[in-house]
Amino acid sequence: MIGDYKLSSVKNGIGYFARVVVEAMLFSEKELVIDAIGHQINRNECEVNAETHKDWINAAIEGANYTLKHIKQLDEINKSDVKIIKVIGLETDTTEDAVRTAASIATWRAINLNCPEPEPVFDKNWYVVFPVRNQHL
Repeated sequence: MIGDYKLSSVKNGIGYFARVVVEAMLFSEKELVIDAIGHQINRNECEVNAETHKDWINAAIEGANYTLKHIKQLDEINKSDVKIIKVIGLETDTTEDAVRTAASIATWRAINLNCPEPEPVFDKNWYVVFPVRNQHL
């Protein structure tokens, strides 16, 4: 399944932008997150890869892993591999934390849990807040 998330916001007069697209393969044994972007990218569309922006690709991998760890706490049975298939950003307003956050939410969307989506939060840096799950006693 494909997950796509675009973070686009202005905070304290500063613009932030990152878009990440991932593909999740459900029912995995290993729960791997890999960079599947490759060498061919569309620079006119501001696509990047590990050759042009290794820091952003690493941040996308970290974001996907963060979501997988959270999902594992909710549902130990649901295991997925995630491929980072597209990272889009601009030198002027893309940061590692914005990419990490976009990848985290894109991964959540790809796995498509029947739970509310995490929220991007800004407090000097971007991060993800997962909703608290209601538990009935």
